[in-house]
Amino acid sequence: MKQKLSIILFVLVLVLGLSAGCAPGFVPDPDPDPDPVNVSRVVMVELFVAPACIRCPSAKSEMAQLLDEYGLDNIVVLEEYAWNHPLSSGWATPETVSRYTMYTSDTATPDAYFNGLNQSVHYEEASYNNYKSAIDAELAKSAQVAISASAFKDSSTKLINITGNIQNIGVNTFNNIVIGAMIYEDSVPLASHTANHVVRDILSPVQVDSLSSGGTHDFSLTANSEDLKWADNFNNLHIVVYVQAPNSTNQEILQAMYIE
Repeated sequence: MKQKLSIILFVLVLVLGLSAGCAPGFVPDPDPDPDPVNVSRVVMVELFVAPACIRCPSAKSEMAQLLDEYGLDNIVVLEEYAWNHPLSSGWATPETVSRYTMYTSDTATPDAYFNGLNQSVHYEEASYNNYKSAIDAELAKSAQVAISASAFKDSSTKLINITGNIQNIGVNTFNNIVIGAMIYEDSVPLASHTANHVVRDILSPVQVDSLSSGGTHDFSLTANSEDLKWADNFNNLHIVVYVQAPNSTNQEILQAMYIE
């Protein structure tokens, strides 16, 4: 009787074990690790232009076409004015001028840079095909940094606060990188044209001394009414957050993100 009872109990345990998806005597494997962070590289295009530049409208049009094709998940476009016409008209800011001279001393617009100095298309080479080739070359590279960010805009005080986090998703440690942001305005009248992506302010960046593989860093950036005094329509301002290695050979933009 005891032998029959033992057999019945053994069979019962076996059936219950199989119904649970595992055999008796085996401990099921724990759930696998969650998928690693996997983000695409976003190309940050800095198109340096000027209000009276006769070649710039076509360059802007070609860049707008490419933005429509690739979308903001793949590229962001920033029009940075290298000088004013007339003077003190608000198109150029000290920050945009300084950024242009950071990239080159041979200033002539339109001048386009893709992820810093990784790719460049100067005024004499400006064309849809050359812009597209530069974008494709950068999109072919793997992302090394992931950005998560959001922004709070207060139209009454003309205050914008950006908070977020970056993560090193590559294998190398990054030293002396910065987290920055540019605020741009769309639909700005310019003679017989309408200018978009007009950079109104480049915020002072946050310095990150070291970020090892897998490491994260929280950040906060703020712009106020004085910074944005040249903006025509506060409600039509947009934000691009970026991570740059300014001391690297190519002053590389490691990642960028568009915030509505």
